[in-house]
Amino acid sequence: MSDALAILPVVTLLAVGLACILIARAAKLSPIVAFIAAGVLIGPNALSLAPLNDTTALLAQLGVAFLLFEIGLGFSSRTIRESRRDLAILGPLQMLICGAGFTLAARLFGLDWPMALLVGLGAGISATAVVTATLAERGIATCPLGRSSTALLVFQDVAGIFLLVFAVSLDGSGPLGWALAEAGAKALAAGLAAVLIGRFAARPALALLARSNLPEVFTAAALLLVLATAAATGALGLSLTLGAFLAGVIVAETPYRTVVRTEARPFGALLLGFFFITVGMSLDWRDIAAQAPWIALAIAGLMLGKTILTFLAALASGWSRPGAAQLSFVTAQGSEFGLVLLALPGVANALGSQAAGVLVAASALSLALTPAWTALGMKLARKLAQAKAAPSTPAADPDARRPILVFAATPAGRLAMDALTRFKIPFVAVESDAERFLAATADGYDMTFGDPGDVRLMTAVGVTRARALALGQSRYEISREITPYINATFPDLKRFVAVRTPEEKAAHEALGMSAVLTSGQPEGVDFAVALLRFAGVEEAGIARWLGEVHEAYAPARAQADPARAPAS
Repeated sequence: MSDALAILPVVTLLAVGLACILIARAAKLSPIVAFIAAGVLIGPNALSLAPLNDTTALLAQLGVAFLLFEIGLGFSSRTIRESRRDLAILGPLQMLICGAGFTLAARLFGLDWPMALLVGLGAGISATAVVTATLAERGIATCPLGRSSTALLVFQDVAGIFLLVFAVSLDGSGPLGWALAEAGAKALAAGLAAVLIGRFAARPALALLARSNLPEVFTAAALLLVLATAAATGALGLSLTLGAFLAGVIVAETPYRTVVRTEARPFGALLLGFFFITVGMSLDWRDIAAQAPWIALAIAGLMLGKTILTFLAALASGWSRPGAAQLSFVTAQGSEFGLVLLALPGVANALGSQAAGVLVAASALSLALTPAWTALGMKLARKLAQAKAAPSTPAADPDARRPILVFAATPAGRLAMDALTRFKIPFVAVESDAERFLAATADGYDMTFGDPGDVRLMTAVGVTRARALALGQSRYEISREITPYINATFPDLKRFVAVRTPEEKAAHEALGMSAVLTSGQPEGVDFAVALLRFAGVEEAGIARWLGEVHEAYAPARAQADPARAPAS
């Protein structure tokens, strides 16, 4: 009987977690919101279906560890190289400006400097799972806005690791400067050790495991690595979560990052759900109801303040006003890290139960408001793009190499531009549809407005020097109309077109064009691959890019088909 009682909390959390995932999917909400609400309902302050004991505390801590492991998997030396500008400019500026603004606000509410700094910087971090899912759903995970948003999230996540170490260092035994220096030194030393281990030890070890051809071996390896590294850092006086992050960094330096992520993600998603349920269990619904006006004020202050401050940071880092607006709206919510920080006993005690409850509720509800807030930001970005747009202005002339002309910012056209950007292949992008033009400009693409059927525009944007035309939309009547001119004037010009049906493919190929069926996922990936092959990109490079694309769009596929991937 005692054994049954011991596992009863786990059974309860599993059942509640499953129900939360199903309800969140049906309501199109972030699962985090459902987890916290369910925790309030089943906790000791409501129905008392599950206790807050050592078992639930361990499950919650493991959930945070796997969250940090997932973040570490996305932080490799290649990520640093490819996103160095955003990591060096946009990320620090956003954290500095948001951190300063929210820290001053926390001071006005009476917090001392160390706690105000912790809360202020924590408020500057955005929800990785929510933002990446939103970007993927909109199909902009690989566009300029998506790439910069992802780089910003990576920087914020690393800053969050630092904050966790800093929070543990705030034991009241030393001045603030010493706590900051100690936290920074520990994080830096551990990070360097992780990179070295990843390069010289983890790679050959995982290669040996790969020879077994058993997928479950990587599952066991992921579990062992996370738990062993977390235990090692804990034994050295560092936090368990820092060890889990470093385990992800170690694997990120190997070619087996994707398979390990795939094997570990179900455990991480489940255990992280347990953590958010326990956060809700620590709250009292009566306090939440009594503090409703303060919660509403905190939500407004967080989302509006963060939007304005992030907008200023994006402008200062070189973003256009439309792009800065969209970036600031999509990253305006609270974060998983903020909830982790607020759940630390030292932080919760310093804030007081009522203030901590207000901040937890505000952070959780801001996640639920993200889709509507992002849509508002998109509308504002399009308005700003419309005010800025100058129709029929030729794009900048890339003199270094002959460009590829890309027409139509459809999903296929966008993915083609993303691929060309990824491999630094020059291109000129043209759009004739006003709505698509404004949306693409707001998402960070450098577009020219005009009709590809206009011979004067074709000459203006550089068809005389182009090495290929890439039509992201099948418009047979225009292709047929300009084919005689192209054949007579530029007989060697290669022409690609994205088509949806075999009939369209046959019709365009009869005109001498290379027609590509866009049957892959995400839409247009086949078209982009054809352009990369034409441009001479090696198959290994194309394969790496395809892996990045499928990984970037995984959250959208998971939400579309819950059976194919776990909740994030």
